[in-house]
Amino acid sequence: MKRIIFGLVLFASLGLAQGARILIVTDLEGVGGVNDPDEQLLPGQRRYLESRKILTGEVNAAVDGAVAAGASEIVVWDGHDGSRTLSIDEIHSPARLLQGRPTPANYYLSDRLYDGVIFIGQHAKAGAKDAVLAHTQSFAVRRLTINGKEVGELGQVAAIAGQFGIPVIMLSGDRAACAEMLELQPRAVTVEVKRLAGRGSTVSLSHEQATRLILDGAIKAVRSAGTYSPWKIQGPVEMTIEYFPQPPQQPTARIVSYKGATVLEAYEAWLGKL
Repeated sequence: MKRIIFGLVLFASLGLAQGARILIVTDLEGVGGVNDPDEQLLPGQRRYLESRKILTGEVNAAVDGAVAAGASEIVVWDGHDGSRTLSIDEIHSPARLLQGRPTPANYYLSDRLYDGVIFIGQHAKAGAKDAVLAHTQSFAVRRLTINGKEVGELGQVAAIAGQFGIPVIMLSGDRAACAEMLELQPRAVTVEVKRLAGRGSTVSLSHEQATRLILDGAIKAVRSAGTYSPWKIQGPVEMTIEYFPQPPQQPTARIVSYKGATVLEAYEAWLGKL
């Protein structure tokens, strides 16, 4: 029996010795210096190109860190604005860029496809305290719960990844997003690139400092990828979404629920209604 256990441990360690496989999930609201939804989030806005440049720099810092830690595969998922924010000619090698819509319910994941997920530019969930540009899918959502637990977009990805045995290992974003990540994965590496400093104001690290910390964080997280445990939610699963009232057409909050034997089934039920 001891020989069998030793063999399994050795096999697992040799698997990661070949280099961890990493998925980098990106968003825009959580990158340094971004705080204005009217100028910085969408094509055509005055400072949108600036936001893209900052995001690309933070993403490439994570790619470079993963490479330095010996990652064997790096896929960057363009997760902002319908997967239309990053450009393939700006992403560092050897990473590959995943783009397109609609996003499938499984978030492009399958059983143990990756050894770890890294979030770059992530924001906190709707209603999060002292958060920058906090929302869940859209600013129309008041809250989203999975089996009664409030989660944001990062929690949803973590839940789907967990179903496939894939842990989240790192996040960079604002202070509230970092706190949200640590609640789900206490051992995750977090890099706080900004914090709320007023109702709509932020204090951000310089881009140079932020990218240096993201690089160092990615090295640490990827080197330890094999030691993380995924966040698993036991079924059956009920996902409930509550929307803000939209008077005069919708004077009260609208609440919808979707059920499934697993998180993935609940998501498939949700997306099937969209």
